[in-house]
Amino acid sequence: MTPSRPGPVAALLLALLAASLIPWLVDHAVAADDLREALRSCTRADLIGIWAMIRQGTAPAALVDLADPSFYPYQRFAFRADGSLRHLAAPAPVGPEEQRVILSAPTTTTWAVDAKGRLLTRKNGAAPEIDACQVLLAKVSDPRSPIPGLPGDLLLTHYGEDGKPIARRLLRKIAGPGE
Repeated sequence: MTPSRPGPVAALLLALLAASLIPWLVDHAVAADDLREALRSCTRADLIGIWAMIRQGTAPAALVDLADPSFYPYQRFAFRADGSLRHLAAPAPVGPEEQRVILSAPTTTTWAVDAKGRLLTRKNGAAPEIDACQVLLAKVSDPRSPIPGLPGDLLLTHYGEDGKPIARRLLRKIAGPGE
């Protein structure tokens, strides 16, 4: 009996898999096994400033209402040292004028970071929304996206009532606390 060899389809799949991993490995990004070492919980000081959402993903099973501004592709977050938060979500790119408007708008949302490093936001006195908040310590590449996470970026993970992740946002600081 001779050992079986992979057929041409299996060989092609293996070659494609290997080819797709090469750029990821060459990029020196953190592997999935090392992800715990590439993240730490947020502190209050980490958040202060203006952040742009550079990537958003939703869980495959999550029901997403694309008309909900929470899922618009262009978002800015202005975390102020006084605990106020201004959030702008738009279906089109956010320019300097829109950013000025958000910074001058009245505050309706407050924020805090709890002892576990979670971001708590509260709009108009309603119950707080809670997101896991982590700071990237190393470059992290996701094979599903051309945009890597860089050291200092924030990863916000929003969970549903069932405790399962619904959405993740990757934020990058575009202005510091004095802006």
